[in-house]
Amino acid sequence: MFGIRGRHGSVALRKPPDDAWRGPALGTRRDPGRHDTFEDLLYIDDTRPDGGRRHKDWRHLTLWADPGRESAAITVETESADDTGAVYRILGPAGEPLGRVGRRRGSVLPPRRTSWHVELPDGGALYAVKGEVVGWCWWWLFSPVWAVMAAAILFGGEFPRMPIKTRWTRGGADVFRFFDDDFENRYRVEVDWPDVRVLYGLAALHHAHPTPLNSHTRGD
Repeated sequence: MFGIRGRHGSVALRKPPDDAWRGPALGTRRDPGRHDTFEDLLYIDDTRPDGGRRHKDWRHLTLWADPGRESAAITVETESADDTGAVYRILGPAGEPLGRVGRRRGSVLPPRRTSWHVELPDGGALYAVKGEVVGWCWWWLFSPVWAVMAAAILFGGEFPRMPIKTRWTRGGADVFRFFDDDFENRYRVEVDWPDVRVLYGLAALHHAHPTPLNSHTRGD
């Protein structure tokens, strides 16, 4: 299991050294019950689009093996992006292809969940959709009262969460799972995967697409 924490703010950086990695990072918790035991393993540069010249689903991510940005471990680049979705390439340090990721955006009309399709070098593929069917049924069943419940935010309440759990499967069997975002987005590899780098790149890409109710500050 591993996680991706968000960008450190000024408060979180009062005690660590000045050169601490401020952006999002992929890592693990040494103690699952304590947030302060998160250990950075890969350091994520999330490059913003240039002005308004690129589509909002455009992403360029670099996962560095060191905070000094001397050795890139994984790169995620955009092949295409439009209002229906986007296609991304996950590359290794020498530019070798690790996976090609298609992300189709969800919609209300027609009703459609956000979906992911990952083409692998061995010819196989991973597939996932956002949320579980039961969770979305309950979400839409109670949708007329969301506007009223939103007022609870003014008194310290929380808006009802969209279904966010996501399972990437291969041949119907679970391979990779996103299951929580309490302190960091948490992911679990369900099988003995031969090259976990593609899953690290996929997790970083997933983390870079927050939902409206789960937004985070992207790195500089």
